[in-house]
Amino acid sequence: MNSVHRRLEIVNAAFDCIAATGHLSTSTTELAYKVGISQPAIFRHFRSKQQLHQAILDEANQRVIEELKRNISNSESWNSPLVLLRQIIIQMGESFKREPGVWLTLICQRSIAAEAEMLDEQSGISGNKDAIEQLSYALERLGNAAIDNKQVQQDTRAADLSKTCLAVLIGMGQLWLNGGCEFDLSERLDFAVRGIIAGYKSTEGEIDVPMSAIA
Repeated sequence: MNSVHRRLEIVNAAFDCIAATGHLSTSTTELAYKVGISQPAIFRHFRSKQQLHQAILDEANQRVIEELKRNISNSESWNSPLVLLRQIIIQMGESFKREPGVWLTLICQRSIAAEAEMLDEQSGISGNKDAIEQLSYALERLGNAAIDNKQVQQDTRAADLSKTCLAVLIGMGQLWLNGGCEFDLSERLDFAVRGIIAGYKSTEGEIDVPMSAIA
């Protein structure tokens, strides 16, 4: 197996560990065991644990950014911004279900980034892209489009709508994971976002779209 594939295998093992434990403290011994290599072999692919942490963080950001881009670029719902906002939240919830370790990494990325910043300037590690920030910006753009389309009250603050929906996504995802994944996360998110939107909705706009249209 080449180095690139082995690095990705190690990072994926880290996501599995993070999902199982709920925190970012990853043991290189455990990672090596999951991948089927020796513990010293980890450091043939990553020069330090800080570099490993940065790779985990960068991969998590990249995956969620790519998921966001797919949902935006493939959508035909820009003429109804609030429908698209709901679609994005629900699809991000599906992403959370598929890769909870990725999302937990992003939720706690400040602490993992703090360790990565200990690397010197010669490390060759590039700065990470912040997927949560980009998701927040996309939701805010949709909020502004909804204001322009008179789907929500004209005194609506798009940033508040974005932050509220994002907080529901992250909070509900963690609740789903911590509760043993016993409820339908997508259904619960759809219900919650409908409630949020109802608080902002203008009587001039109509956004009620069945769940089947979003799947």
